[in-house]
Amino acid sequence: MKLTAFLTTLFFALTAGAPSEDRIYGGTTATGPVPYLASIVANQQHICGGWIYDKDWIVTAANCVYDYLPSELSVIVGQYSLIQPDVDEEVINVFKIYIYSGYNNATKLHDIAMLQLATPMTFGVNVNYIPYEEANEITDATGTFSGWGGTLEGNLPSTKLRTMTVNFPGDCSTYTLDEYSPNYMLCAGTAAAGSSPCHFDEGSPLVQTVDSINYAVGIMSKNKGCGATAVSTIYTRLTAYYAWFNEIAGLQPPPAPVIP
Repeated sequence: MKLTAFLTTLFFALTAGAPSEDRIYGGTTATGPVPYLASIVANQQHICGGWIYDKDWIVTAANCVYDYLPSELSVIVGQYSLIQPDVDEEVINVFKIYIYSGYNNATKLHDIAMLQLATPMTFGVNVNYIPYEEANEITDATGTFSGWGGTLEGNLPSTKLRTMTVNFPGDCSTYTLDEYSPNYMLCAGTAAAGSSPCHFDEGSPLVQTVDSINYAVGIMSKNKGCGATAVSTIYTRLTAYYAWFNEIAGLQPPPAPVIP
């Protein structure tokens, strides 16, 4: 898989010019794997992010997986580099895909899905679940976002994981009422922050820390491109799907404090 990703990147560099190393627009290169983050893979290529709900379940965006069969997908956890092997990296096949029944691919309403894994993952320092909670959307609140997204729409994924700070509140006034539904979506990040998620970041979680515990509060659903003038990104609001999560995968284990 890593070799395939490398050859794809090399082909792109030779035929279209070498892509920039900065992937999430702005942000910084992560120092290592993000334990709760997962890479969703199709045809041996990263297509989207996701987050670990528990040992058997991954949460991602419906737009990432609605056109695939379970046999066409796998999940990688404990990953930092897309082209180099990582110490705790684990590749797991997908057993079943659950897409929220009200998902609308045109507007991205209810843009959420759960992947049931064929075998449970092994938790450790670089692989662990994250609980979810309601977002703190007050002025000057922040969150953290990590992913392998491209610098511009249509670019290849990053070879290394990147991370960025997301600011609240966002400004989604450029989205129509059909495109932004606050009951089911979060609006966060502005051009003033100097960074934004990009293509291949869909499904990755927006995370906030409360009382020393990391919580996933949303998953990247859509935006209107990334760059210096990018408008706010829309994330699926996770707490809107509490009953659905419990019905499909059951309750999560109780949250544990962040280990410094």
